[in-house]
Amino acid sequence: MFRNYFTSSVRNILRERYFAVINVGGLALGLAVCLLITSFIRFETSYDKTHPDLDQLYRVDQTLIWSPEGGIMSSSGPQLAHVLREDYPEVESVLRINTPGSYLVRHQQKDGEVLAFNEDNILGADSTFFEFFDFPLKEGDRTTALMGINKVVISSEVAAKIFGNEPALGKILLFGDEKIPVEITGVTKPQPDNLHFHFDYLISMYTNPNIKQFDWSWIWTQMVTYVKLKPETSAASFEEKIQSIVDLHVKPSFSSRMGLDFDEFMRGKGDWKFELMPVENIHLYAGDNRIGTVRDIKYLYIFGIVALFVLIIAIINYVNLATARAQSRAKEVGVKKVLGALRHNLFLQFQLESILLAIVSTVLGLGMLELLRILISTFFDFQLSFSVWSDPLLIWLVPVFPFFIGTLAGLYPSIYLTSFQPAKVLKGRSSGMKGAAMRNGLVGFQYVISIVFMVVTVVVYNQLEFFRNTDLGFDRENVLVVNNAEKLGNKLVSFRDEFSQTSGVEVASIGMAVPGAGSFEDIFGNEGGTTQVSISQVKIDEYYFDALGLQIVAGRMFEKERPYDIYKIIVTEMTARVFGWANEEALGKKIGSDDGYLEIIGVVKDYHYASLHRAIAPAMFTHIDSPIWGDRRLVVLKVRSGETQAVIDAIEKKWKAMSNVGIPLNYSFLDEDWERQYREEVRMGGLFSLFTTLSILIASIGLVGLVTYAGEKRKKEIGIRKVVGASSSQVVMLLNKNFTRLIIIAFVISVPIAWYAINQWLSQFAYQVEVGAWPFVFAGIAVLLITWVTVSYQSFKASRINPVEVLKAE
Repeated sequence: MFRNYFTSSVRNILRERYFAVINVGGLALGLAVCLLITSFIRFETSYDKTHPDLDQLYRVDQTLIWSPEGGIMSSSGPQLAHVLREDYPEVESVLRINTPGSYLVRHQQKDGEVLAFNEDNILGADSTFFEFFDFPLKEGDRTTALMGINKVVISSEVAAKIFGNEPALGKILLFGDEKIPVEITGVTKPQPDNLHFHFDYLISMYTNPNIKQFDWSWIWTQMVTYVKLKPETSAASFEEKIQSIVDLHVKPSFSSRMGLDFDEFMRGKGDWKFELMPVENIHLYAGDNRIGTVRDIKYLYIFGIVALFVLIIAIINYVNLATARAQSRAKEVGVKKVLGALRHNLFLQFQLESILLAIVSTVLGLGMLELLRILISTFFDFQLSFSVWSDPLLIWLVPVFPFFIGTLAGLYPSIYLTSFQPAKVLKGRSSGMKGAAMRNGLVGFQYVISIVFMVVTVVVYNQLEFFRNTDLGFDRENVLVVNNAEKLGNKLVSFRDEFSQTSGVEVASIGMAVPGAGSFEDIFGNEGGTTQVSISQVKIDEYYFDALGLQIVAGRMFEKERPYDIYKIIVTEMTARVFGWANEEALGKKIGSDDGYLEIIGVVKDYHYASLHRAIAPAMFTHIDSPIWGDRRLVVLKVRSGETQAVIDAIEKKWKAMSNVGIPLNYSFLDEDWERQYREEVRMGGLFSLFTTLSILIASIGLVGLVTYAGEKRKKEIGIRKVVGASSSQVVMLLNKNFTRLIIIAFVISVPIAWYAINQWLSQFAYQVEVGAWPFVFAGIAVLLITWVTVSYQSFKASRINPVEVLKAE
């Protein structure tokens, strides 16, 4: 019997090849999108699952003391680890990870040749590192690798780059301008992608000399602190207990070591508190990760909803297409029932047809899945480092998919088709369940999803364009940044001066940082007052403002002819405001600390030195030769449009002549560096746009089904209308009317859903695009036009039928 069902099903599929292809194509595309998103979500939720004793591992976060509004950050001071280790018996082990910044790393080969690399992905860690994290070593001993100073564990990629196939263990690298000899004590195996941080170099903690200098500090927040709690310890109780650290240690440090008023410093930021973040939650639930990237769990929810709805749309298409062809199969059902076929026999046959189509769709969908992976990697700069075949759950689900989806998609059509009464259908009158309302509801549901997706896509695009086009308060176009310029030593000024005279360069400047490249905060108070503020500071020369287009609104810029300007500062409007001064009033005032106060000689218009995720915070500028901390140097060149390559060629030549042997040139463009801050939003927005387009494409396939059904059902009506004089355009409008009504209803339903979704997404940005009515209007009109085009084509075909052909049966 099964063989007969199978043969009959194959024949029916081949006889209705056109609709079978549409069914298979829509379902395959839906399955491909669903599988891709599911595997992406599975990968994202797999982060940090391999570490031993994972349920005991926590990162200790604290109040974001460098923002006027407070918040939570992943950074903490060095002293926190000492207190946790010594005062809390619940703690089994403590780990600190430091971000020492970039280093020039050299290695002298046997032939005397020196290899040199500017390295950024460097971390420092306590010797307990490998007690916490599962980074297997292919060379070295995990227990001793980070004990002592001047030790480093390197990645397998770095080992291959420097040493080729030779063993790296025990060899010496020279770090920094001081050429500190550091011994390689370990080489990691390839590091998995699903970890919340990665490194090329992992140096022992006190290899960085700054650690010993600031080991006492609570506000030198250059650390990420982890604790491993003893088994059975309640994290919630421990978190509550460690709040006492603030009164016992932090506040006394402010008064005794720094001479600062703790309450004044924390004004507006809320309480200084500590929070425990489970290591397994860092990737998706932590808003901050000093040593790696994070992803917002909201994106997974969004993509999960997209996957579900895309699959639902594909199933709806199948249902609509199957019921659309019901009229053509009504007599088949009637004849088989007259010949003795029972309803459950017909039901099994139709279910088998549906499952066969789902099997073909799954096979085709797996091919589409790989094409989508290639498309995403090529056009969205998003390397998908996971595969369906690497996930045991998905491997198991793939063969189950066609049976589940086939059964689910074919359930209603099977019930509908087998409900026909033979006496009626053999007389030419269809019978059974009346599914018009259900089909309209399903298509209306598709419209709601399509409109919501389209509105969200438009708003995401507008927000990204807002990032690109909003006035940042500085000029980022045609600005070339030469990084690691401090490597030029005493030749740095002459390097700048020479390029200030170079053809193609409008302005050349030296600074410590550029907007978007991070900030360096410290605590400053006003002389004779009590206000204490965390202020971002940047060292600059006399030409920096001209190079970046920053605007002085009061006072003056640093001047070369005034040597004492190295003891002056320029502040932003925001900085003046937090001290209660108007722009002109701030001139001559002094801010600083017990180490000394600096006079304000200028006020610069507020600008965004950090991304638009954050509100503008206080900032100030000191002279490049100021004794204030900070020895990092950049050369900033404002380049004339069209002459960039010539300037780069000149820089490469001059750098090679002026720099020490083997120091590589590292340059970048400010506009590209700035937009890199929004890479995650661009990638996620691009993916969402792609999936929205595919969902609309799949929904459009569904429209073909419903229009075909409408044409089938009303062909005699159309024939009569044409006999009495109706034109083809009138017939097209007749069939369009119902779909237009569905779109209007769907639009009303989708507006509040889309409004809620976009406001949830925009809430993560301090600066947001204004959402007016036009994204909703655009989405509604776009869906309406797509529908009219799709429906009109099918309707026009129906209207071209010869009335004689459809009426002669009567």
